[in-house]
Amino acid sequence: MRRHITRRDYALIGNIFLLWLLLPLSCFAWTGQVVHVADGDTIIVTHNGERVKVRLYGIDTPESSQYYGQNAKQFTSAQVMGKTIEVDPIDIDRYGRIVGLVTVGDLILNRHLVEHGYAWVYHQYCRKPFCSEWAELEQHARDSRRGLWKNPNVMAPWQFRHGGRQIQRERNNPEKSPAATLTNGCCDCSRNLYNCSDFRTHDEAQACFEHCLSLTGRDVHRLDGDRDGKACEALPRY
Repeated sequence: MRRHITRRDYALIGNIFLLWLLLPLSCFAWTGQVVHVADGDTIIVTHNGERVKVRLYGIDTPESSQYYGQNAKQFTSAQVMGKTIEVDPIDIDRYGRIVGLVTVGDLILNRHLVEHGYAWVYHQYCRKPFCSEWAELEQHARDSRRGLWKNPNVMAPWQFRHGGRQIQRERNNPEKSPAATLTNGCCDCSRNLYNCSDFRTHDEAQACFEHCLSLTGRDVHRLDGDRDGKACEALPRY
């Protein structure tokens, strides 16, 4: 004998569907293989025959054109490229990317990047309880001058993106950029104008540092963070 579906049944079905919608994305962790590393905090993973772009939750690595950007990309690639990983989705960003935790074996990649000095904790978006532990790991990496923290004047990627158009204009028109005044070791020593990201090499930064030191008796641009007489040591030599 066929049972008629009652209003109560419809209500129960509706409640189950609503509960499914309200479940956090993290209830639906999935596995896939990493086929591409776009940069330090963005990877592409194959899942069910499709390529899925995944943004690492709660962290921000330097942009590819920034100091240590390529280092962060290479570090991420060494950890996950070609490997099967687990993605624990937390959100979807405005670009349609999955934002989540990425685990390979027992290693949480997001956390690992912060711990080894390849990423900032992205406090604006990192709201989970474990973010406070990540912040402590970041501070420890800073104190130990690990990874990108070898450069005391490193710029946070969100600041770099905010001023990215101006930086690009300066690169496209070097005669108008502050760093263009470094010809023959001369630079503007009237006030703090530069940081290490304005120089292409350590020698270029050193020339400016020594020029201003001879004129003013001090490190105007604060290029020698550890006060050992060497400016922007993390930059390539030539």
